[in-house]
Amino acid sequence: GFFQVPIFDVAVFLYNESRRVTIIMRANAVAFSFFLSLFPAIIAVFTLITMLPIYDIFQSELNSYIDYIMPSTAGEQLKVTIQNLVKPDTRVLSLSFLLALYFSSNGMLALMAGFEKSHLKSFKKRPGWEKRLLAIGLTLLLALLLLVSVVMIVLGKMILNFAVEYFHLDIETKVYINIFRWLVIVALFYFGIAFIYRYGVALKRKLPWLTPGATLATILSIISSLLFSFYVNAFNTYNQIYGSIGTIIVLMLWIQINCMVLMVGFELNASIAVNRDLKLAREEEGEDNC
Repeated sequence: GFFQVPIFDVAVFLYNESRRVTIIMRANAVAFSFFLSLFPAIIAVFTLITMLPIYDIFQSELNSYIDYIMPSTAGEQLKVTIQNLVKPDTRVLSLSFLLALYFSSNGMLALMAGFEKSHLKSFKKRPGWEKRLLAIGLTLLLALLLLVSVVMIVLGKMILNFAVEYFHLDIETKVYINIFRWLVIVALFYFGIAFIYRYGVALKRKLPWLTPGATLATILSIISSLLFSFYVNAFNTYNQIYGSIGTIIVLMLWIQINCMVLMVGFELNASIAVNRDLKLAREEEGEDNC
């Protein structure tokens, strides 16, 4: 079982909750809130990067990775959008950062609202100011983790090639270092989800950092992103039907899929927490009766 909770009890709770609540509707609401924060965040991050001396190298590496992970037409449109948006202007940076923080915290608030349940033995009610502070804190933390991940993805290859030439590393060592780099990126991705589940969910008794829900959400998010990218590349009809707005549709679908994955992982953790607390309550009642 999970944390001394039988798998059967977890499965029954998940089945009952799936009939009682609508995960897709909650995921849609959260995805829309996060989508509103996306473009101000892009402006803030890339306006900041234009002020760095390595911007030209960064842009070249970023374009190559956009070609790799994004559908062809959507990737080209995204690169053009980024080039049109980013300008080295501190006033734009300040305004876009505040807008991104506001809208991103609203997205996180919507996600935290989706994590609320009526099981009073396991979940508690939070005041509005506490929710807002937690949402802002989680938003800043995830932005930091995302920035580190992007730097490791985009600049990691360049740094690795430099290290190979400077230290005369063999091919096998280069492969090991590259594998380690991607493992660190996956670990950052996992702990970003774990932070959301630990502090975004109003549990009275917190679950450990390593949880089945966070593990499942990480695996599903990586797999779904790869499959979705393959699908859009293989059956690329969005831009043919919708024109340039097809890029936005693809992006919204990707965000919605990941929000659904987060909801599924949360429901798994919630089923474990509720059954754990019910079991502890029964044990305490048994001791009192004795």
